[in-house]
Amino acid sequence: MRVSFVLLTILTFLVACGGSPKPLTPELRELLNLINEVRASGTTCKKGGEHSMPAVAPLTENALLDRAAQWHAEDMAAAGRLEHDTPAGAIHFKPGTTPGQRILNVGYQASATAENIAHGQTSPRQVLDDWLQSTDGHCEALMSPTYKHAGLGKSGNYWVLDMAAP
Repeated sequence: MRVSFVLLTILTFLVACGGSPKPLTPELRELLNLINEVRASGTTCKKGGEHSMPAVAPLTENALLDRAAQWHAEDMAAAGRLEHDTPAGAIHFKPGTTPGQRILNVGYQASATAENIAHGQTSPRQVLDDWLQSTDGHCEALMSPTYKHAGLGKSGNYWVLDMAAP
């Protein structure tokens, strides 16, 4: 009974919020493919000094995470601010909503979450390169074996990668 109620609640939320999430654009599909190429080969990350990160399993696209990522990208573009927490002036999520809360709000039941954001890059390759060169943990999050699913979003030059594990 409880499972039926939860599923009905999620379905109602999705219908009320615009139906099924849209498929990834070719540009975002390219970014996911580039991310998974790096995950497959391993890389060197820089937080706390250079260190090797071994190869890990690919991230699988998840439509709910795509929605959370896309709406956050749109919220940042509407507000004109690059922030992990939803900024004032957002159009989808309440200001101050954290990445984990947004992921839960779209119906994904996560045991772990991470988010990489970027602004100003003009190609998927530039976004990935900036995350890999980051000293703020973006590379480590991207290479973590903890995360199994990914959602991507882009609005203007605001990019979002949401990662999670069920």
